[in-house]
This record gives sequence, C-alpha cells and structure tokens, in this order.
Amino acid sequence: MDTIVAESTAPVSVSAIGIVRISGENALEIASRIFSTAELENFINAEPRRMYLGTVTASNLKDKAFCMYCKAPKSYTGEDIVEFHCHGGRVIIRSIIRACIELGARPALPGEFTKRAFINGKLTLDAAEGIADLISARSEAEALQAYRLMSGEIAKKIYENADQLNMALANLEAGLDYPEEILEDTKAAALDIINKVLEELKQVYDSSKKGSLVREGVTVAIAGLPNAGKSSLLNALLKDDRAIVTDIPGTTRDTLYETLEWEGVRINLVDTAGIRESDDPIEKIGVTRAKTAIEGADLVVILKDGSAPETEEERNLEKLYRGKKVIIAQSKSDREKHPRNADIKISSKTGHNIEGLIKLILDKTGAAELSGSAILTRERHIFAVKEAIDALSSAKENFDIAPPDCTAVDIRHACRALAAITGTDVSEDVYDKIFSEFCVGK
Repeated sequence: MDTIVAESTAPVSVSAIGIVRISGENALEIASRIFSTAELENFINAEPRRMYLGTVTASNLKDKAFCMYCKAPKSYTGEDIVEFHCHGGRVIIRSIIRACIELGARPALPGEFTKRAFINGKLTLDAAEGIADLISARSEAEALQAYRLMSGEIAKKIYENADQLNMALANLEAGLDYPEEILEDTKAAALDIINKVLEELKQVYDSSKKGSLVREGVTVAIAGLPNAGKSSLLNALLKDDRAIVTDIPGTTRDTLYETLEWEGVRINLVDTAGIRESDDPIEKIGVTRAKTAIEGADLVVILKDGSAPETEEERNLEKLYRGKKVIIAQSKSDREKHPRNADIKISSKTGHNIEGLIKLILDKTGAAELSGSAILTRERHIFAVKEAIDALSSAKENFDIAPPDCTAVDIRHACRALAAITGTDVSEDVYDKIFSEFCVGK
C-alpha cells in the first residue's frame, strides 16, 4: 500500500503537543529525510519502538521533537509507522505534513490507519468500532463498554459460538456421509449445540436492550404540580443554580435539559413545567411540552410537596403516567406537614436523600448494571445477533421434520451473521462505511 500521513491529535489552534503519523512502506525513508538526531548518523537506522529526541526540519521551519519508528508487522497498522511528537502549533504540524507529502506520502482518509490495521489482521472489525466508540464516549459507562468491544470481549464470545456451530455442522455432515452408522447420535449432538448457542445468543441480545442506556444515558423527567420543588431538585442534583426557583407557582414555563454523570452513567434530566389546568396561553404551551418530554423519558420522578395538603390534581398525576417507570418522591421533607405515601422522601434544600434518589433512578432503569458485563451497543452487531437467533430458531423448530442438509443451511446462515460482527464475512462496502465515520488520523 502507498504511504499515508495525517495529524493524530485533535486539530485545535494551540496545544502543548501535536502528533503526526506516517504509515506505509516508505514511512521510515520519508522520516529520515526530515528528522535528525545526535544518537544516529541517519534515522534510517532507527531502532524500532524507541523514542528519539532530535530536530524535525520542514521547509524553513525547525522544531525540537521526538520521533518513534515501529517496524512492520509489529505496529498499529501492521505496516511501518513513524510518529513525530512535536509542539502543537498549527504552523508546525501543517509544515511537517506538507513536507511528508512532498516526499511521496499522501493525506490519509478518515479512519484509514485503523482500516489498514483491520485489513492487515491487527484488529477485528468490532474491535475497530470499539476504538471509535472509545474516542467518542461521553460517559464512563460508554467508555467501559467501548473498551470491552475494543479489547475483544464481544469477539471472544462470537468466536466461541461460531466454533460450536461449526462442530454442529461437522456432526450433521458426518451423519450425511455415514447415515446408517451415526446419523442419530450426530443429530442429537448437533441439536444440543443449537440449543446451547441459541440460549447464549438470546442472553446477549436481551442485554443489548440496555445499549441505548450506555450510548444515550438515562432520561429522567421531573414532573409534578407547580411549586412542588422540581427546579429545586434539578439544582440539587446538578449542585448548581441552573433553574430559576421562586415561591411563585408556575415559574418554569419551558422544559430545561441538563446532564450529570453518576457512577459512570449519564443521567439526562428534564425539568418540566408544573402540570395543571391554566388559562394562561404561555403556561399551556409549557404544560404541553412537559407532557411531551415526559412521554419520551425512560423514567418519571413525580414530586409531591410534603409541606402542603394533597389535592385532587396531585392524586390524578399518577394516572397520566401509567405504563411509564415512575418514582414517587415526597419533596420538602425538611418542612414535612402532610406526609405522602412515596418511594422516597427528599429535601432539595438540605440535600437529604438526593443521592438516594439517584441510586433509585439507576436501579429502577437498570442502569446500575451497565458495568457488569459486555453489552452490544452497535445496531450492526444487534442486527447480526438477531439474524443468527432467527436462523437457529428455524433450525431448532424444524429439526425433527427437516432433512439434515436443510438444518445445515440454517446453521451456516447463523455462522455468516456472526462472522459479519468480527468482519471475517463482510463486504468491502460495509467496512468502508464504518471507517469513513472515524476521524482523520485514526
């Protein structure tokens, strides 16, 4: 392959360090033309995986920099790689890249370094996707699942199941070759494997339902009557005066969106307008928006003001959210005069039970379990597992009535679906699209 070059650090205007990466058969030769060090007569003789301090010269510009060479195949891409670790000014980085291009390299396409790593067998396709997810992770939970994908936890399970299915195929094919001798025994062994793999894949698929919680976080709507303490609760959760709080009912007229992270999980908070009948056209719009936000939430925290008598409107609140996950929270516990039957009592003013409410939110939504095991978070992987499940379900359902060669077709279909996850059976168009979503330089 030709030699490519790109900046591997974020293209910000000023930074302490910038990294320029070259990969390809001419990487070392190009580097030796623009980098010199007192330790070597010529950088072409550089020792692999060792950092050298020297001078990089690009046109009329010079910079003190480190340079490292990784010899193929023991590199990220599987090719010769050279990295310049220079000062992070834009002029410096652009000049180094331009000098490399003048010496025969070409600008790398988005994700091309990682694409070459995949093509050269350094990464499976799912591991490459894990790298992209790790770079773009917005929470610890998302980063953890991305690392598990990148480090091969998903691939290991896929390979194990594929090996089992190949064993089932071997059993069926042996039975076809010697039907009078071992057909019944081999069919029974194949069915056992189908059942075992099918159950494992169903567990993996069920866990993927939490994938949206990893990617998007948990969306929690704070609902209640006007002056129930919704904005105060938002501020207490954020530990910041983000929402305006007054004693005047109906202060919040619009939905307010904020995010916090707790134990690695993103919690998307929605402060809504108080739910009540009103002739005020602006407040009506706020109530409509509140109901829309609540419908889209994973969970609703209904606040009931423990300092005020219960009203009919408050009693009717729960009827609005039937079918939703709900936590009933009594607010203003520091001024409690009219206790409510609630899941938890809190005080935004004193901070009483605020952390307890967060833990209850995580438990109620299942987000507390996100760090327990690897979860499928990419739609491509989820679709592939579902396709394998459907194929094996067909094999199981028709096992006693279909000829063994028909069962073998279903098993092969399942194997191809699983192979698409790791990239061992996937079209060039698919992986081109995946790598095009990477940043340049990765």
